[in-house]
Amino acid sequence: SIVNKDVMFYKKVFASDIDVTIKKRVAYISHLLKNALAERRFEVYYQPIYEISEERIIGAEALIRMRDDEGNFVSPEEFIPISEKTGDILRIGQFVFESVCKTLASINLNEYGIKKIDINLSVAQCMQDILSKQILEIRAKNQIPASIINLEITETAAAHTPDILLANMKKLADEGIELSLDDYGSGYSNMNYLLTLPFKMVKIDKNIVWTAFENVKANIALASTIKMINNLGMTVLAEGVETEEQVNWLKSLGCHYLQGFYFAEALPKDEFLKKMKDEQLRIKKLRESKN
Repeated sequence: SIVNKDVMFYKKVFASDIDVTIKKRVAYISHLLKNALAERRFEVYYQPIYEISEERIIGAEALIRMRDDEGNFVSPEEFIPISEKTGDILRIGQFVFESVCKTLASINLNEYGIKKIDINLSVAQCMQDILSKQILEIRAKNQIPASIINLEITETAAAHTPDILLANMKKLADEGIELSLDDYGSGYSNMNYLLTLPFKMVKIDKNIVWTAFENVKANIALASTIKMINNLGMTVLAEGVETEEQVNWLKSLGCHYLQGFYFAEALPKDEFLKKMKDEQLRIKKLRESKN
């Protein structure tokens, strides 16, 4: 009928408009990425990490942020996949690692109480034979203790580059750099990664945490997973912590580290360092009151 033909016509036009809009947006983001380093569009933010045994914030996860022409933030969920296709992810990864090392080199780590900074490695980085060499050279140049660096590797990277990744991981681990399996439970969840790769920590994906908090069966599965990881001699970090109730629950399950909005959102460098200074002052006052 004429009506059905009209509907199909408008559906095609509408779909075409969406496709054009998406292509324009991708082209714009690609343009931003191309000039991001030169135009200082990239920034490294830090989301605090809480250590349960010490009852304090002991470091953070370094997260990349990018602004557009108007100075507004572009979501990493949008520009990271595009940067992976354009190859810019390699420059982004190096920028983040160098920025973190320069920041750490510029301060007294003990004064700020920083024990750990987590840094994400992309799939593309993990495919590079020279990854470990680059990381170790940057670390040495800035004279950063290897023990303070924790490199996060996703299950996707572990699945796609097993041989190259294993070689890089062994070199990094031999130098004292900690390695974590990131977003555990969000992708392949292959037990083989935990058994064959030199991971020291496993980060539980926030969606797994949220589901387990609300669902009895998921709660049982998460509790068993955390117990297994602990028995394998690895520590556990739970992401997406938003309430005090979740904090107490995850403590009871055997987590070692917690991360989420309950403690703080991702902060610019100066705000993060101030928070660490404030945390040190809080701990000092707490100890004095006990004495």
